[in-house]
Amino acid sequence: MPHENIDDAKVWLSYAQDDFGVARHLFNTYYPKPLSIICYHCQQAAEKSVKALIVLYGSQGGMPKKHDIFLLLNQIRNMVNIDEKFYDYADILSPYGVAMRYPNELVLEERHAERALAMADEFVRWAEDSLK
Repeated sequence: MPHENIDDAKVWLSYAQDDFGVARHLFNTYYPKPLSIICYHCQQAAEKSVKALIVLYGSQGGMPKKHDIFLLLNQIRNMVNIDEKFYDYADILSPYGVAMRYPNELVLEERHAERALAMADEFVRWAEDSLK
């Protein structure tokens, strides 16, 4: 059962939607595509979507200052049903949050960005549906 933190959760969701919008815009309009930046914003969209859910459902110890989506999902796993695919997506997306800070850590191709966009979209939609 969600807590009364719906307004704070909506702020986190808004940030997630913004990151996803930026990633999609860069993918669709820039050439050459800035793949590392697109993947970074996809990771951020997923992370902030999960943080919206953490705020919504509550988490012991408050908001974790973590960026690993897998660990963030574990904060709410006993409070909400989490489809296993989100843990798989977390493993794929989480490194993109670090790679942007350390150039040449990952070799990215357009297919990676396409996949990251699809996964981030699912995270954002999950959060949106949860906040309805």
